[in-house]
Amino acid sequence: MAGGLREAITTADVVITDGPGLHVEALASYRVTARLLDLAPPGVQFAPCPPFVRGREVSAGAIEHPGFVGYEFKRHLKSVQQAVMALGLQR
Repeated sequence: MAGGLREAITTADVVITDGPGLHVEALASYRVTARLLDLAPPGVQFAPCPPFVRGREVSAGAIEHPGFVGYEFKRHLKSVQQAVMALGLQR
């Protein structure tokens, strides 16, 4: 497990990931797991950026973790993206 990630998560209220793209192998040590999320403070919210791949940037255990809010996060993401686009079009 990457040392910097392990240290950072111990004070994180929210953990957000993005897909590793072509660097999946190089970033494997940064995969978010349930064990890693257990190091976070109580109430941590884990929101992998969709589309996420189980077993690639997030483990299956992380998706099952009580802090996982990924599906709820995704439900609201489209509205946020539309608001940002509308604001950009007004300028």
